[in-house]
Amino acid sequence: MSQAPDSLHDPVETTPELDRKNVRFGLGLFTLFLVLFGGTFGVGCAYLWLS
Repeated sequence: MSQAPDSLHDPVETTPELDRKNVRFGLGLFTLFLVLFGGTFGVGCAYLWLS
């Protein structure tokens, strides 16, 4: 079995600035998901409308 590496890093302390950055990143990913998910329905509707 493989062993864990000997050099482990300590966890990063959270700060309000880092928290805001992570929330912004998460909201951006969620928005991207919504745009892509909605786009699938948009393409489907456009296909049905044009055919």
